Amino acid sequence: MFAGAAREAVFSNPKVVQRIQDEFVPVALKAALVNNPPPGLEGDLYSEIARSKPAPQGICTANSSGKVLSWALSFDDEASILRFLDHVADRFHHESSPGDGVVAERFMKFPSVKLSDVPDNLVTNEIPAEHSADDRCLGIPSVEAGTLVGRIIGRALDDQGVPVADTLRQEHYMEARFEVPVSIQNQFVAAAKADGQVSFDLPDEFVRSLISHAFLGQLDVNPLGVVPGSRNKKGTWNFTGRRVASELPGITRVRISGTSDVEGGPDERGQRTDGRFWEHRVTLDWQGFVDIKEGRITEIGLTAHGDEHLRWGNARFRMTSESDVQHLMAGHPIDLDCSVRYAMLAAPAPAEEVAEAGTDRREDIGPDDHRRLQVKMRRLQESMKRGIPSDTSQSEIMQRMKRLDALIRARDIRKAEFEIDEILELLDK
Repeated sequence: MFAGAAREAVFSNPKVVQRIQDEFVPVALKAALVNNPPPGLEGDLYSEIARSKPAPQGICTANSSGKVLSWALSFDDEASILRFLDHVADRFHHESSPGDGVVAERFMKFPSVKLSDVPDNLVTNEIPAEHSADDRCLGIPSVEAGTLVGRIIGRALDDQGVPVADTLRQEHYMEARFEVPVSIQNQFVAAAKADGQVSFDLPDEFVRSLISHAFLGQLDVNPLGVVPGSRNKKGTWNFTGRRVASELPGITRVRISGTSDVEGGPDERGQRTDGRFWEHRVTLDWQGFVDIKEGRITEIGLTAHGDEHLRWGNARFRMTSESDVQHLMAGHPIDLDCSVRYAMLAAPAPAEEVAEAGTDRREDIGPDDHRRLQVKMRRLQESMKRGIPSDTSQSEIMQRMKRLDALIRARDIRKAEFEIDEILELLDK
C-alpha cells in the first residue's frame, strides 16, 4: 500500500513486525493485478480482494478463504496499528469461518473514519495447496528469453560522503528490480560491433533503460516523466563505450563511462489528482562495464555518483507534528539536497522467470482476447493520428508505446490491454 510510505511508517515498527510474524501471513500484492485481476484461480483471489478495495492501494487483511476482513488506508496514531491487528484477529476467530458470509470492513483512518461495509458475494474460492503444472504463479515474473534482469540500489550521502544511516526513508535508500528487453540489448551489441571503432556512443534507448531507475523518493517522482501525472523538464546524457581486453574466454568487455542530468515535476494532471507538488533533479557520473558473449549481453555492472535535489509536498500535510501513519496515502514531506550514489547489476533472467516461447502461461488466450485487443489497438491508432496533446509528454507516450510493443510480442494480453488504456487516457485527456 502506497508501498514506500507503509514500509517507512507501518512495517518498520518492531512491535508490528513481530505481531505480524507471530499471527499473520504477510503477502505483498502488485497493485496493477489488484486493480486489473487476471484470469485463472489466482486471478479470482485478486478479484475478491479488488471487489471491496476503497482505493487503488491499501492494507488489506483476509481470512484463509481469501475473504476480506478489513481494509485500512491510514491510522489515528501509531498505537492504532496494533489495535487494528487486534481487531482483525478478533474478527477472524469469531466471524470468519469457511462458507460463512463475511462483511468487508473499510477504514479511511482506523478507527475514527469508517467507510461503508461491502457485503459478501457468497462466492467460495477453493484454494489448492500449490499451483498446478500449467498454472503459473503470478508472483513469479514472466519475461522474454534473453531479457536482462537486474537490481539497483541507491543511497543518500551525508556531508562527509558517508551513506545516511537511516535507510527507512524513501529519500535515503532505494532498491528496485529493473529489466532490459532483448530489442534494446541488440542495439547496444550492434553499436559495439561497428567495424573500425574501439569507442562508440551508446544507443539512447539503452542508456534510458538504465538511468530511468536511478532516483530516490517514491515512484511518482521519476524525473524522466515516465509515470502518469509527471513530466520531464530536462533530460540530457552522454555515454560512451570502449572495447577492452577480457580475461574471460569468449567475452567481449565494454567499459562504460557517461554523465546524465535529468529533471522533472508534476504535470497538470498530477497536480489536479491529489494536490501533489514536487521538483526533482538528478545529476550523475557513471562508470562500469557490459560483457558480451555470442552476440548477447551476459552481464552489466555500473556505479554512479553525483547530486540529487528532491522536494515533495501535498495539500494534505497540515501539521508537521502529525505521525506519518495519519496520512499514508500522501506520504510525508521531502526536502532532499545531497550527494548520492547508485550501483546496479544485471544478468539474463533465470529459467523460472522465462515465459515459454510462443505461449503465455499466465492466461489462456482465445479468439475473444485477440479481438478485444484488436479493437483497442484500432482506437489507439485513431487517437495517435490526432496527435499528442501539447500538455502531454511525447517521451512518455513513446516509452509506453515501446513497452506496449514488447508486451504484445511477449503475448502478455492482459498487460498489453492495461498499457493501451493508460496511453489512451493520456491521449484523450
